[in-house]
Amino acid sequence: MKNMKTIINKILLVVTFGVLLIACNKEGEMVKLGTTAVPGVLTTSVSSVVLSKPNLTVEAFKASFTPADFGFNAAATNTLQIAKAGTSFAGAKEIILEAGVTSRSLTHLELNDILLAMNFVPEVAASVECRVKSTISSSVAAVYTNVKTMSVTPFALKGTLYMPGAYQGWDPTTADSLVSATGDGVYKGVILFTASAQEFKLLKKKSWGAPEYGSGSSAGSIAVAGGNLVGPTAFTTDGVTYATESFLVTADLNTNKITYELQSWGLIGSATSGGWGSDVNMKCNNSNGKWSLTTTLVAGEVKFRRNHNWGVNLGGSGGVLSDGGANIAVAAAGSYTFVLDPVAKTYTMVKN
Repeated sequence: MKNMKTIINKILLVVTFGVLLIACNKEGEMVKLGTTAVPGVLTTSVSSVVLSKPNLTVEAFKASFTPADFGFNAAATNTLQIAKAGTSFAGAKEIILEAGVTSRSLTHLELNDILLAMNFVPEVAASVECRVKSTISSSVAAVYTNVKTMSVTPFALKGTLYMPGAYQGWDPTTADSLVSATGDGVYKGVILFTASAQEFKLLKKKSWGAPEYGSGSSAGSIAVAGGNLVGPTAFTTDGVTYATESFLVTADLNTNKITYELQSWGLIGSATSGGWGSDVNMKCNNSNGKWSLTTTLVAGEVKFRRNHNWGVNLGGSGGVLSDGGANIAVAAAGSYTFVLDPVAKTYTMVKN
């Protein structure tokens, strides 16, 4: 019986060793790699492209490549990389391609979004580099195609016109701006004009130089390289003449027309210099739609009023406003700074 057990144990040992040897041989065949991976080759359809809003859905460029050869049949993950030229692809934007796909097209909108995300300057030509990265596993080094360089010029989705003029000392770097929220060529902004200083120009950058938009050949028209535009002249409302006044300026570069519409918020009340008879005009921040004012008050009461008319007035307390709400108390004389949000109907009042 003892001899029989010994024979059986030996047989089991031989069988187990044989199975392990076969498994190892098969596994070895499965993980066997080629000695050197051969990179793919990348080509691009264009070497230069100027992106534009009218062509949002049009193909801007197409990247095509031959797949990398890792020396055996394996499913590789291919990624198109786009980066600023000269950065060694640091911070590259990546587009993972579907299995088996060997080309990728980008529309004007898609490529423009990528460039703006990399902080490229609109309307300025710059260089980008493209390549395709191929990987099969985290344990095998990635393989890269050759690098292709392209000249690209992005555009601003949100357009801006800067408005230097006599109202602020003709300084483009500090000028208020008109904004085209969708880049459709229609620019709007609320500007606080000075009655004695009405001339201005419109620029596409914060410095002098073409294009500079000025007055056209007819009233209310604008033209490139025209003379100084002259702002609104209506500074009197309900018999009260104001030294400054806010107007919504709309400049349409599609029709080359410019218009002005009274759009003001002011502080009024027994605590102000004008009492209940006239407003102290506030200034609009076009970036957030809030209005601000720093002024000297005496003890009394105030409210906010739109377009010097009691039809729209806001009052309240504790920073919360309502239409036709209660007068806001000013407990002591002094310099105060107000910030009004007429949409959210909130305000802050800080004694300086």
